Amino acid sequence: MKVKLHVNIKDRGKIHFDGEANALTSYNELGIFDVLPMHENFISLIKKKIIIHDEMNQREIKIESGLLKARGDKINIYLGV
Repeated sequence: MKVKLHVNIKDRGKIHFDGEANALTSYNELGIFDVLPMHENFISLIKKKIIIHDEMNQREIKIESGLLKARGDKINIYLGV
């Protein structure tokens, strides 16, 4: 069985994405980064966009700012932070 990430992206009034992904890409002050299954615990302020990688495609969400929290295989992103 292939390990996947559970990704939840939300702001104060809306859930933008809630589902599984193979990987996630975003940007912080140091540049572009990826989060893969079994990633170390990680917290970062993010900007520009979030790319959710699936088996067959990618979904891109443009953002101004947010907070990404990775713990185990769960990714929570809070937009507008």
